[in-house]
Amino acid sequence: MDTLPEGTVRDGLSKVLAKSEPLGKLIAVDTAELIERTTHIGNIGPRQQVTASQMSKFENAILGFGRLRIKYRTTGKAKASWREVEPLGLLFGRFGYLVANLSKTAMKPLTYRLDLIEDVEDLREMFEEPKNFDFKEWAKESFGIFHGDELLDIKLRFTGEAAKRAEKISFHPSQKMSKGRGGSTIIELRCRGHRELIHELCHPDWVGQLAIEKPDEFRASYFEYVKELGELS
Repeated sequence: MDTLPEGTVRDGLSKVLAKSEPLGKLIAVDTAELIERTTHIGNIGPRQQVTASQMSKFENAILGFGRLRIKYRTTGKAKASWREVEPLGLLFGRFGYLVANLSKTAMKPLTYRLDLIEDVEDLREMFEEPKNFDFKEWAKESFGIFHGDELLDIKLRFTGEAAKRAEKISFHPSQKMSKGRGGSTIIELRCRGHRELIHELCHPDWVGQLAIEKPDEFRASYFEYVKELGELS
């Protein structure tokens, strides 16, 4: 903007940018409202309740390196508590999450589910941009939201009808796809977030037509989770 000459063009562009909505608000709020008003588009599955004002505060803080004070209720806790955070980005999957560092700590980034954030205050303080941290690369490391486990090299083999479906699915940015014996589809990927990947692999589209070829610890975790599901039924 500073390089544009004074006059109508610069003034017009300034007005357009001022009126543009943050992308996070568009994803979390505006899209849902648009779907509700559109007769030929539906929205299925759980939906998160997030306010437009909160989304604007999150995005302004992320872009401006501004500290926030959030009132957050941890899953399983009865009451919310206040904490100061340094926002780094937003992640959207089944739910939306704010990714942030706890202020003035050396902890790794934490994720806060948007619908569990009860209130937000702008502290009007700036923080220093984290060194050697790339939000996009950090996000790519995990299959889902969780980043607390180790990076694993995982090899999956899909057979039958699932092999055809898997050909058209992008499970993870790191994945490599190849064809195997008997028309099977082999997916190899390197990621964290193993529990969320296990949840995906328990979907009816894959059950009974999936072999976890490596690593052993991931295969064991998968069957342990399947066993837990069986005990609940």
